[in-house]
Amino acid sequence: MSESYKKLSVMVAICLAGGLLVFEPLLSRGGPVPVASQVFEGKRHYLAQEILRRVFESKSPWELTRKRFSFYLNGKGFTATTTINQSLQAYLDRLFDEALGARSAIVCIDPISGRIVAMSGFDREQPFSKVWTQCLVPSASIFKIVTAAGVLEFYSMTPSSVFYFNGGRHTLYRYQLKDNKTRYTSEVTLKEAFSHSINPVFGKLGMKYLKREGLLEMAMRFLWQRSIPFELPVKVSPLEIKDDPFSLAEVASGFNRNTKITALHEALISAGIANGGVIMAPSFIDMVVEKAGEIVYQNKFYPLVRALNPKTASLLRQMMQETITKGTGRRAFKGWEKDRVLRRLVMGGKTGTIDSEDHRFRYDLFTGFACSRKSGRCLAVGVFVAHQGVIGRRSASYARLAIKKYFEMMQ
Repeated sequence: MSESYKKLSVMVAICLAGGLLVFEPLLSRGGPVPVASQVFEGKRHYLAQEILRRVFESKSPWELTRKRFSFYLNGKGFTATTTINQSLQAYLDRLFDEALGARSAIVCIDPISGRIVAMSGFDREQPFSKVWTQCLVPSASIFKIVTAAGVLEFYSMTPSSVFYFNGGRHTLYRYQLKDNKTRYTSEVTLKEAFSHSINPVFGKLGMKYLKREGLLEMAMRFLWQRSIPFELPVKVSPLEIKDDPFSLAEVASGFNRNTKITALHEALISAGIANGGVIMAPSFIDMVVEKAGEIVYQNKFYPLVRALNPKTASLLRQMMQETITKGTGRRAFKGWEKDRVLRRLVMGGKTGTIDSEDHRFRYDLFTGFACSRKSGRCLAVGVFVAHQGVIGRRSASYARLAIKKYFEMMQ
């Protein structure tokens, strides 16, 4: 572990002492952060991410997640060392070997450095697909993170801000977006609406407050419609926001199938929130050396974008914690307070569920974070499962298993 990483972990540990992560990153408030070069200066340090992406595209998922693998470029031999935790990777691979469904993926990231700890999954139709970066699925209610962040940051709302809605929690009809109050009208706080994923409340937030400009700005801060630098090709997460009120409500609540996301992108969202609003550039390659031992590529962790100011990130973490303790993630994390590993962690997350347009698949998503109160070490997780027919293990349950296994190994 590098000295700078140790210092960051100590800072996080101090902030966690009170039970809530309030890590202040090293950047000032602002928007996108210039991307730093990951390539050593000097004539022999010539491998860039663009070259690695082209070379690694032909490698199988199983090769790429080993501790080391070899490859050839222009007749020369190279060895790549990855950031993958082999024990966690093997554990997740075994879980997915037994999984049901059409396709699934999980990505685990160290939020402080951006290093990929594990990435596993499968696609029944395309067995050799890098499903972690190449499979786009509807982001569903994961997008509520964007909407919540927008009203917290742009309108100075708080988790205690009060809202009203009519009808069901998980439906979205035009009449539910009106402000009519009856004896059947429900009152909820923003934190409750977030943790229970209440569509009408988030529809109103998008339609009446953020509108197209606010939603688009916050979504792009969270990397929608933006290329993600990585040693593998990553599909760009698409987003379409029309100006009509109901379309705004659909996007803001995640009640649409056109807003999509990869598992890597999911994990980066929670990583940024855990890291005080700063999303670090992801990397799964630690270094690449020639056969003679010369280093030609080495990962240097660097900030990719400041998505949020630290205060907004802190408020979002509170709301995500509520999702696990009282909201839509409570069943998957039931009993965490008695678990010898999980009770020592600060955990938060957001769930999402939506059917495919032809109703063949039921997409189930989870993004979340966990941080040790003692060491300050953190893990961010992004998971999706495309259930087909029988509903198997859900994404939040995969996240719980991954978090527990990782921190068990760190003890």
